Amino acid sequence: MPHDVVSFERLAADAASRYADNGWPGSKDEAWRFTNINAIRKTEFSPADTAITGTSSEINFIHFINGVHQPIDNMSFNDGIICQKLTDNAGLSSALAAAIPHGHHVADFALAHASDGLAITIDQVVDNPLQMIFDYSGDGISSHPVVVIKLLPGADLTILEEHKGDGAGLSAPVMLFCVEEGAKLHHARRLIESDQRYHLGLNLVQQKSKSVYSGDMVMAGGDITRSETQVSLMEADAQSYLNAVYLGRDAQMRDVTSRIDHDAPDCQSFQRIHGVLDNQSKAVFQGKVKVERYAQKTDGNQMSRTLILSREAEANTKPELEIYADDVTCSHGATIGELDSDQLFYLMSRGIGCDEARQMLIEAFLMDVVDALDDPKREWLIEPIEHWIKTRVS
Repeated sequence: MPHDVVSFERLAADAASRYADNGWPGSKDEAWRFTNINAIRKTEFSPADTAITGTSSEINFIHFINGVHQPIDNMSFNDGIICQKLTDNAGLSSALAAAIPHGHHVADFALAHASDGLAITIDQVVDNPLQMIFDYSGDGISSHPVVVIKLLPGADLTILEEHKGDGAGLSAPVMLFCVEEGAKLHHARRLIESDQRYHLGLNLVQQKSKSVYSGDMVMAGGDITRSETQVSLMEADAQSYLNAVYLGRDAQMRDVTSRIDHDAPDCQSFQRIHGVLDNQSKAVFQGKVKVERYAQKTDGNQMSRTLILSREAEANTKPELEIYADDVTCSHGATIGELDSDQLFYLMSRGIGCDEARQMLIEAFLMDVVDALDDPKREWLIEPIEHWIKTRVS
């Protein structure tokens, strides 16, 4: 069904009105019950709006500074990638307007303050990964990049998306991925911002028949970091895979939230979430799988595992299955535990030091998520995991 035509300007204005009425979520909002964002709520942020034209010799390279797309002279893309402003693409702007969940606080905040967005269309198989680098800096500055990516039927794309930077600011990216019939999107993300930053992100995925979306994430930075992914399997035989690793220390907060709607028969969804918490850090995984009555032969699975390194750390899991169909295979599971003392003793009895033994066990626990991935995603995602283990674990 075609969308109503909604310009980006109207989309932003409507979001601003909703944000003025609703503001940030409170403790009574069920989706935010385990995630305390009082520090964000009490801070007055100044939206960033600076664009600086730069140069780059890299292929398929897109750069954002404080959420604002930076034009690049001699920008070079492989055949099959079409990049333009969202204000110049009413079709993708309208698709975003239709996809935004009603009353979503983060989406309304981001859209209310975004001056423009980026629209990217992929119309064939692209050999080289699309690099999307988000650099942040400055205290009290809010960044709100808005990106819509559409893969046309049969297209194939790998995205390497990185969020990094310093300063006590807020990152609030909103992204929509439209994956058409038979298209494949391989999406890897690294959230490695500095320890004092806040990150509240929303990813929306819409899949058509026989499409594949593989979303893999490492969350290793930021003070309060929340990544929310909502997937809609709209037509038969679509497949969705979500893998995530989160790492927390000190008093950091980690939030991995997902919702997968099975709106068509013969679709599959798989989620694997592994986390490590140290000191007084806290984390929550809340994942919902909803299967509509007509979505027969659904296969939906989710598994969450958390490794606790400190008795003061706290992990919360909230898996949900809402099933209205009869012929389905759905499951969920969650485990929370400590390092195995027998395994630690075994390694130390072989002459391995305590710190090195702990690092080996933690790495083995986490690598189960990313080991099966293909390059370049695998090596790209392992790098921040190994860095965190070597520098944080003692």
